[in-house]
Amino acid sequence: MAHSLYYIAVMTQLKTTIADVERRLIIDALESSGWVQARAAKILGTTQRILGYKIKKYGIEVKTNKGGLENEEESDKGN
Repeated sequence: MAHSLYYIAVMTQLKTTIADVERRLIIDALESSGWVQARAAKILGTTQRILGYKIKKYGIEVKTNKGGLENEEESDKGN
């Protein structure tokens, strides 16, 4: 029984640590991409859809880039 509680505590802490690291990686990618989600997703090796899901999951406040647009497709419309 004690081993089971210890295991649960360790796994809970591990999940929290992994989530913290993942959240930090997402923020770093967004900052380095100028908050363009399509570019950040490419940096992270994932899709824009999954990135959007994780941004919502972790409660990351998305900043808009200089033109006030949140993704690359919208910024390409002006060109």
